[in-house]
Formats: sequence, C-alpha cells, structure tokens
Amino acid sequence: MKVEELKKRYAAFEGLYKLPGFAELNADFEIENIRKGEELLLRTIRKNMMTKIVNSLGFVEVLLNPMNAPRMYFAYIKSMGTEDKKGIEKIYSVLSDLVFASLELEVDYSEKEEAEMIKKIVRDWSSIKPSFKGIIKNMQKPVSSVSKEKSYFG
Repeated sequence: MKVEELKKRYAAFEGLYKLPGFAELNADFEIENIRKGEELLLRTIRKNMMTKIVNSLGFVEVLLNPMNAPRMYFAYIKSMGTEDKKGIEKIYSVLSDLVFASLELEVDYSEKEEAEMIKKIVRDWSSIKPSFKGIIKNMQKPVSSVSKEKSYFG
C-alpha cells in the first residue's frame, strides 16, 4: 500500500475515533512501513506500534536484569543512580502494561478497542519518552565510579 493510500484510509478512522494524526504516529512508530492492503488496518497499526514497545521493553529489561547484557552497557549499569533506576522501573512498568493490554486484543478483535489501544500507546509512550531519552543520554556518558588509578595486578 502506498503512503498516500494509507493516509487516506487512516484519516477515516482518525475522524471516527479521534485518533492522533498520521504524522504523529508515523514520527514515533513508523506506520508508513505498512505495505500490505490490510483489511483490519487499525489492528495492523497497533501491531506495528507494539513492535517498538516490545523492542523498547527488551532493552529496558537488559538494564534491569543485566545477566546477559552486552558489554557496552556495563559502565552505565554499574554507575546507575537512584533517579535512573526509578526512571527505568517506571518505563518498564508502563511498557509491560501496554504489552499485556495489547495481548487482550489478540484474542478478540474490536475496531473500537483497537482505536482505544492506539490512543493509549501514544499517550503512554509520550509520558515515558522524556525519561527514556534521559536514560539513553546518561548511558552515552556514564559517571564512572571506578578509580582510574594504575595499579599492579600481579
């Protein structure tokens, strides 16, 4: 499906269910990547949005449970402050709630419920986005608690 056709189809649902604008959804969730002519467009959009939510949840899970975390995260994980930990816990909670709410829609299809879920995802993502950006910024320049002093290990 071409982007213009997707925009037209989405516009009908946007007006009917008071959904966020196409540009807003596309900026955060890349819904323009929907290529097939889906019969259940709102379900497809929600699933596309959930891909980002699930990927983000996996990333946050690595920070909370770093057992098999890539090495590049260790400097940050070791230096995480209380504020970062609280922020990560909040992000995790919001994202996991979205996953559970979305699972419910996999069982029974309802166009109206799909629309409500899309609005909820946008609302919740917007609420955690500043904190998430802050965590990522802190990861790029972790505060080192390890002494840089040279010593003999032998």
